[in-house]
Amino acid sequence: MSLFGVIQNSANALQVAELGLHVVGNNVANAGTPGYIRQELNKATGPAYRYGSTILGSGVRAVGVVQKLDSFLLERMREVRSDLESSDRLGQLYQGIEDILGELNDNDLSTKMNEFSSSIQDLLNHPGNDVLRRLVIEQGKSLASDIRSVSQSLGQFGANLNSEISQTAGEINRLTNRIANLNQRIVELEGGREAKTSDAVGLRDERIKALDELSSFVNIRTVEQESGAVSVFVGGEYLVTDGITRAVKVELETVDGQTYPEVRLADTDSPLEATGGRLHGIYSARELAVGGIGKSLDKFALTLMDQFNSIHTQGQGAVGFSEVTSGYATDDVQGPLDLAGYRVGIRNGQFQVQVSDLASGAVVTHNIRVQLTGATDDTSLEDIAGQLNAVSGLSASIGNDGRLTISADSHKLRFSFQNDSSNFLSAAGINSFFVGDSASNLQVNAVVANDPKMFAASLTGIGLGTGNAVRLAKAFEEPLEGLGGQSLKQAHEDMVVRITQDVSLQSGKSDGLRNFYQTLEAQHLGISGVNLDEEAIKMIFYQRMFQANSKIIQTSSEMLDVLVNL
Repeated sequence: MSLFGVIQNSANALQVAELGLHVVGNNVANAGTPGYIRQELNKATGPAYRYGSTILGSGVRAVGVVQKLDSFLLERMREVRSDLESSDRLGQLYQGIEDILGELNDNDLSTKMNEFSSSIQDLLNHPGNDVLRRLVIEQGKSLASDIRSVSQSLGQFGANLNSEISQTAGEINRLTNRIANLNQRIVELEGGREAKTSDAVGLRDERIKALDELSSFVNIRTVEQESGAVSVFVGGEYLVTDGITRAVKVELETVDGQTYPEVRLADTDSPLEATGGRLHGIYSARELAVGGIGKSLDKFALTLMDQFNSIHTQGQGAVGFSEVTSGYATDDVQGPLDLAGYRVGIRNGQFQVQVSDLASGAVVTHNIRVQLTGATDDTSLEDIAGQLNAVSGLSASIGNDGRLTISADSHKLRFSFQNDSSNFLSAAGINSFFVGDSASNLQVNAVVANDPKMFAASLTGIGLGTGNAVRLAKAFEEPLEGLGGQSLKQAHEDMVVRITQDVSLQSGKSDGLRNFYQTLEAQHLGISGVNLDEEAIKMIFYQRMFQANSKIIQTSSEMLDVLVNL
């Protein structure tokens, strides 16, 4: 080898040392940069050549700058992050639902039921006190109002989640476009070279950050191509390949009569298979808020109404009716009552109507038959109206809306109801306390709300009896078959306890996933993070390398001068 060859080898080494110091400087400068992946200069020996009978090396050469990372670990971190984001979002929404139920304050439904029941108990001692009757009505209104408020809050909760789904779809499209753009720039810069000789490390950092952010919204799987581009998959469908993206959109889907927005692939209209990430957490929370707690609240409200009404319709108020219209309509006035579209079931039986003459004090009781045996002559609403019209002093008619109206023929007559074994009065909403068909519209019957004397506390006819009030006061404590043997209070407490337990379990799950993610993150930082001590050692190494090769060049130059001067 000539002295010129020695000088050239050392000059190459100086360039490598310079590049190495540049990479070290870049690592040190970005030691605190979030998402930065430590870089390393890849070096290789130069090609050997024959010099006489000896094979000599040609020094060192720089191959490329690469990121120091474990791709498998990075992929695992994204999977866990998707699960954590889903669990965290679901936990936050569980907490929100718990706050809506408000069982930790003095305005919860349990307190309202107790206050309502207590107001009825107070009336037992003073049945003629109009103030106490008004208090019963107001407490009933307060209970119904709180149930409506919880239902409306859950509905708004679901609406907010639907809005968040639309925002999430926009974020997914933004990030997939960003990843596709970075794919193109990385491929152009690297020129299809292998990843181990990559020069596009800064762009790769940006892409990793974009992929990590995307994994927080939806579960993804990534595959790096030989060109350096990354393909992104969700389930069995791809979102990004090379520089091509598949956009997602939000479409409405109807399930059990409810309409929900759903994220779908724009080109195939197929649902995005979200099994992790924030999107999955939102889906789960929406199903819980609307399909789970919402339905449980509706069931509770309707059971409360049916239980209370079934007792209230058996009693009489301090005054009788001069006219009353059913709260619920039928969709078939000529069909059998049990098939006429009433929400509450009607059975074979009868109910009684008492007609009182205010002038003479005479009271006449009439039986109204409800025949439901499956025969062709089963009782219809028209039949009920016909029987009532046959009662002296009463008139009955059916409006175009399918509601039954009963009225006294004289201002001196009043009527009341009792002994309903058919459940017709409760189903039709006659002499009922509550009306509504869900938790969102539960309210006190306007007839009772406008005149507290219509509160049916008596079981011995129109007057100041309290036999029915005793039964009404116990309505919240009685085991109900429709609630699996639980009382109304127990059913509500059970719903609240389940939510509290779910909040605790979800919090524990999130903590476990968070700890696991932090463990993976620590392993990732051990591989990809910048260690200033290690960088200082490398800096000294490149400094010594530079000094040693400079000395070789200096020595070779002196030898060359001697040779030239011979």
